[in-house]
Amino acid sequence: MKIREKFIFIDKLSFFGKNHVFISFLIGIFVGIFAILFIYAINFINSFVLERFVLYIQPKPYGEGGESETYKFIFQKPYLLPMVVAAGGFIGGLLTYFFSPESRGIGTDAAIKAYHEGQSLSIKTSIIKLITSAITIGTGGTSGREGPIALIGGSIGSWMGKIFNLAEKQKRIFLAVGLGAGIAAIFKAPLAGALISGEVFFKRDFDIEAMLLSFIASVTAYTVACLVFGFQPIFSTQIPPYINIKDLFFYVGLGIVCAIVIRVYIFLFFYIKSKFDAFSIPSYIKPAIGGVITGAIGAFIPVAIGNGYGWIQLIIDGKLLDMSFITMGIAGVILGVSFTLGSGGSGGIFGPSVMIGGLTGAVYCLLWNRFINLNLHLPSFIVVGMVSLFGAAAKAPLSTLILIAEMTGGYSLLLPAMLSVFTAYYLSGDKTIFPSQVNTKFDSPAYRDEYGIYVLQKLKVKEYMKPAITVNPETPATEAFHLMKENFIGGLPVLSEGKVVGIITKEDIKSAKNLVQKKVGDIMTKKVITVTEEDTLAHCLEIMTNRGIGRLPVVKRSGVVVGIIARVDIGKAIRENLKES
Repeated sequence: MKIREKFIFIDKLSFFGKNHVFISFLIGIFVGIFAILFIYAINFINSFVLERFVLYIQPKPYGEGGESETYKFIFQKPYLLPMVVAAGGFIGGLLTYFFSPESRGIGTDAAIKAYHEGQSLSIKTSIIKLITSAITIGTGGTSGREGPIALIGGSIGSWMGKIFNLAEKQKRIFLAVGLGAGIAAIFKAPLAGALISGEVFFKRDFDIEAMLLSFIASVTAYTVACLVFGFQPIFSTQIPPYINIKDLFFYVGLGIVCAIVIRVYIFLFFYIKSKFDAFSIPSYIKPAIGGVITGAIGAFIPVAIGNGYGWIQLIIDGKLLDMSFITMGIAGVILGVSFTLGSGGSGGIFGPSVMIGGLTGAVYCLLWNRFINLNLHLPSFIVVGMVSLFGAAAKAPLSTLILIAEMTGGYSLLLPAMLSVFTAYYLSGDKTIFPSQVNTKFDSPAYRDEYGIYVLQKLKVKEYMKPAITVNPETPATEAFHLMKENFIGGLPVLSEGKVVGIITKEDIKSAKNLVQKKVGDIMTKKVITVTEEDTLAHCLEIMTNRGIGRLPVVKRSGVVVGIIARVDIGKAIRENLKES
């Protein structure tokens, strides 16, 4: 029986009440403000450290004030970069070690873990993550902004749940709402942010409740952030409002290439992370070591320095078409983010994944254009590469399709993106950049009780009851005790003329005096709670829980006993059906 396919969120609209709408609106405001502070912090550190000390001028995308036509590459002191990135890693490592250990590593994954395990993220987590990630990115570490703001948003959502004294389930939902709002504010994609809040926690499932409220928070956070930074999309893509049908084959090919890159990317990231995890040195030293290596990579491959969206903009605008430079950029970003975050540095893997996908799409398109002269549209393949690699690596294909429309301002790339994203998603298998993701809600500790009750509501007592071992009121109490002991059971129904008149338990026997002289009828409990064959296991469990009993006689409507149902039978039913589904 496919339980998951039949599951219905019965009360999802009742949750979508006025109070929760207001909380979502508040979350959006706070997340938008934190996003503004985060970007300002990154820009300040970048300006002070990279521009003034290392003398490196990083390109910027169109939506952040970048102008490809006027950009001039300046990188005068690359030899200082390893020291600078190491210093940033060390400072960030100290802050996370002493104040917020959960802020280490991948921001989005920390939020996913908290979601599934019912952990509460504090507002302190938001502040420390903002500072440490700004330091990591601002000093040149290969990291993204979206992951940190996802954790920051999740922390704000969790914090709001505490303030309003919400139930655990609602706190979990608002954590997801805050995560989506953070993505919406940083990437200027409110619809995709709302979808990500329901999709990113699972490899093959979706949390529709989180998405409903996340839409409000995402639009609010997006608006707050854009009031400061402008409403234009991050990238200027100039995508044509049409597609060539003959190009669809090449988008499928891009999905295949992205799947290969994903497997290499994820393998290297977690291999390097495992090596750092095995080092028996203080955790705040590890990001400094990773920073030295990342800085050395960035000194030779500047695409890998900090947030490299400006380089993508240069390629989209046709100002950077050196295939060897772009190919080295793919390797540089993969290695850079692996050493930055794999060593325990604070940041996010969302941005680098988008970068790797965009660079992969560029190389793929340039190869076809130069060697076979196909004249494929470069910006289109870059954008589709971005969403294909991230969507498949993060196991979030649906939200990335919406991201396409929000990035390009149109729908012409939806079909090519769908072909490429789902090809990459399928071929990448279970590989994911977020190790805390689970396959479905059935695999999440957060949904264990909810799904257990749902399963039990569908199962009848007659399917799992056992034949009852019974006694009558004249049976010696010692004989009843031996029956319980031999059959490893805690109680026996007492029958008279086939109908239940009582129940005797081990507790009844232990409390009796002069047991040898007693009969079952003398010490049995006469008020017996029974169930019928047609009752559900959920009903049985409710009775057992409320009454503190472990087994119930099963009777026909005439009162004749036909079996017995115990807690262990209900537990077995849950395990069997969850495994089947």
